Amino acid sequence: MATGKVFAGCRARFLLNGVKVGLATGVTVRESITYEPVKVLDNIQIEEHVAVDYDVSMTADSIRLVGTSMKSQGYAPLQGADPAEHLRNIIASGELTATILDSQTGDIVANVEGVRIAETNLNIQARGIVGENVTMVAIRVRGESDLT
Repeated sequence: MATGKVFAGCRARFLLNGVKVGLATGVTVRESITYEPVKVLDNIQIEEHVAVDYDVSMTADSIRLVGTSMKSQGYAPLQGADPAEHLRNIIASGELTATILDSQTGDIVANVEGVRIAETNLNIQARGIVGENVTMVAIRVRGESDLT
């Protein structure tokens, strides 16, 4: 049996806009296609399922480093001095590209396009390492087979 074929977390690298995310501890990419059943008269079964929606989202977990956050690195919009500035910051925040690659081969495992950070979470526990979790929305994900 060939060895070295299993893709493990220790060789996965997570990047946002081509920059490695500090101490990333986990990433989940979700790709979903919604199908609507076509139900017609005089047939107890579904006639067919029609694709009506394509949705991509992802979450990323990392260890929080002193003085850095997704906001301080420019990935998530800042609050601003008042609600108007906050809204301007949200509108002006650009889309990101998230990439998961195999650090041993340099191959891209997944490229997530049109990413926007929708939620940031800070996790602090007594006597624990502080973590940061972000939830993101995206336009599409292209896996290895889509990138060849």
